[in-house]
Amino acid sequence: MQDSTYFNVQCESCHGPGLPHVESVQAGNVIRPFASIAVDTLGTNGCADCHEGTHHPFVEQWRESKHGFAGTAYIEEGGRAGCQDCHEGRKAIENNFGETADYVEKTAADYQPIVCATCHDPHDVTNEGQLRAPIDVPTRENLCVQCHSREGVPPASNTTRRGPHAAQGLLVIDEDVGYRPPNFEYDETKIVSSHGTEANPRLCASCHVYMFDVTDEATGDFLLRSVGHTFEAIQCLDAQGLPTAGPCPLEERQFAGCAVAGCHTSEEGARGAFVATVASMNFYVDLLWDDDGDSVMERTDGGILPDVLGQAIDAGNLNAINLYDGVLTPAEGAIWNAQLARTNERTVWASFTVQGQLSCNSTTTPECTTQGSSNTAHKSSGEGVHNPFLLEALLIASIDYLQDYYALPGPPVQLQPRLTPPPGLRVK
Repeated sequence: MQDSTYFNVQCESCHGPGLPHVESVQAGNVIRPFASIAVDTLGTNGCADCHEGTHHPFVEQWRESKHGFAGTAYIEEGGRAGCQDCHEGRKAIENNFGETADYVEKTAADYQPIVCATCHDPHDVTNEGQLRAPIDVPTRENLCVQCHSREGVPPASNTTRRGPHAAQGLLVIDEDVGYRPPNFEYDETKIVSSHGTEANPRLCASCHVYMFDVTDEATGDFLLRSVGHTFEAIQCLDAQGLPTAGPCPLEERQFAGCAVAGCHTSEEGARGAFVATVASMNFYVDLLWDDDGDSVMERTDGGILPDVLGQAIDAGNLNAINLYDGVLTPAEGAIWNAQLARTNERTVWASFTVQGQLSCNSTTTPECTTQGSSNTAHKSSGEGVHNPFLLEALLIASIDYLQDYYALPGPPVQLQPRLTPPPGLRVK
């Protein structure tokens, strides 16, 4: 151990004094010295006892993160069997990594956020940073991808009203993600991949756990060692250059992590590529549907999908864009790809209804008449940057296929996927 801060760290540092345990064994009434997985101390031997302060503010930054107290999913989803594997700290430890050891909070009534021990194993040094899984493998065994890989492709059966869910990791490693129409021809030797290349061996962690020092510009004095545990890929900075929770304008975000990850040659080059990618995603999803502001897909809206919807309404087809009936149409597949690619500037794809279409299963339930239920999706694209080339290819293939499959009037859009990288991007 080279850092003097951690000299003499031993069992009692986390498990508390051993004498009561020894005395209880001798008395025949064993007191087990369970450690706590609490991040804040709160009267326990929590991680914050050591991992805090200006030189290693892991806990302070975690508190601001979506993994920590700043996220609310562990409260909202902690008791739901289909969600808690990734949204509740204890279940994530047990179900993703097979950890069955006891600890103070194991049977507590309160749900736990994604705490330090969810990702770090205090007893195992196999992986970097004592992580429970590696971060440098481009597979589902990657620590981050294990949770950020829930739903990447439309389900073959059952309802499809909920679109992509936690598909970030799948986009980065380009595995089982997106609706692939019959005309889709994604050639990895021609379409340049992005953050999953060999030039970025740390994958998600390169950008989302970027560490840097902050000094006072006037005096040169040290202010903070940021340890990347807000997990923001492009961190908001205040006037002193210190990380802040945000949100913030683009010019106040730091792109330095992108310039050292092995991909972009400069921070400004990365910023320019980001702006171009966001504009590209917005352009393609707008071609599919340009909402008039009411979050209802209507035949009078702009875009190709409203044209498909108009045909369906005229034909009395109530299931052409029914995301609840378990039958995937090309139009619904295109919606999936748009939801996968959408940016923060196109939030309509996260929750909307469809005019003149059912929102239940009229095949298995012939008496179905329900209309107007919401179609939802979580954000996965990282503003498109998790894999802009694949996303563009998926959207273009969907647009072309819709025009052909539904015999839409007018000339084809004539789009081509990007075959060369944006400025500043190295390729393998």
